[in-house]
Amino acid sequence: MRGLKALVAGLGVLIVVGTAVVIGVIIKRIYASPAPASNFSAAPVPGYGLPADSLASLPAGSHIAGLAGSGGVFAVWVTGPKGGQLYLLNPQTGALHLAVQAPP
Repeated sequence: MRGLKALVAGLGVLIVVGTAVVIGVIIKRIYASPAPASNFSAAPVPGYGLPADSLASLPAGSHIAGLAGSGGVFAVWVTGPKGGQLYLLNPQTGALHLAVQAPP
């Protein structure tokens, strides 16, 4: 009986400590400052189907499969007959920062 009381008391303490940790993490995330925006310094990369200064034209048979924005740039995933391509674009200037070619 004594062991059972000790077990119940120990589990009660763990519940209180766990609840305090969860509340602490929530408060920390509420008041945490956002991550700073990253700065890309890569030169524009020509080729890979899209001109460095324009996204208006895609190669024949290609289409935009995904789009995401983070840190001051947009990532554009383009799929087509030549495989997939990932473009990182600066929305303020329209400059192409990096292109990655994935095989078909």
